[in-house]
Amino acid sequence: MLIETTLHIHKRILDKLDKEVVRTGRSRTSIIKLLIQRVMKDNQKMIKINSRVKYQERDLKENWFRIHITLNEYEYEYYIDLRKLCKMSVSLILAYAVLKYMDELLDRNKSTDKYYFTNYLFIKKTYGGAICWQIYWGIPPQLIIS
Repeated sequence: MLIETTLHIHKRILDKLDKEVVRTGRSRTSIIKLLIQRVMKDNQKMIKINSRVKYQERDLKENWFRIHITLNEYEYEYYIDLRKLCKMSVSLILAYAVLKYMDELLDRNKSTDKYYFTNYLFIKKTYGGAICWQIYWGIPPQLIIS
């Protein structure tokens, strides 16, 4: 299943993305997916508790653009998880990734795994009337589901 969604990004970030589209010949969506994947590797540093979701800094209306991307269900769910756990809008996560990882990730000599989200697992458990959700970004070798 494919899910269409929209990101709200600043002209500065869009310009950097589009330069990479031209340089690499990849689609904008594929570059966005690679960048968000890279954030996934550092997610433990970014997880915040007891705070509000942060959004990008305000600027003039003409400096903002909406871009549309299509994600598979695993990617979409992961992006929503990142938003909740990192307390950042998906658009802010993308802006962060562009500024922090663009040069590293899109270096022509580096390979990337395009199927990082295929091992996404979401499990509901109930303990004494409390509902618990387990989210797995990858399948651990000793996964026990009871």
